[in-house]
Amino acid sequence: MSACALVVTNADIPALVQSQFERVYLAADIDYFFCVDEKDGLAWLASKGCKYK
Repeated sequence: MSACALVVTNADIPALVQSQFERVYLAADIDYFFCVDEKDGLAWLASKGCKYK
């Protein structure tokens, strides 16, 4: 995995979800992006050279 985009707005506690995943991605040296919807996430992944099938 080279990058990950996560939509966290629908989580019960978005800040908690974000902080937990952020620690994992930082430790694994993976680019990450927290976004408000799938469209933003897919656009960010495309900017990183990731392809969606």
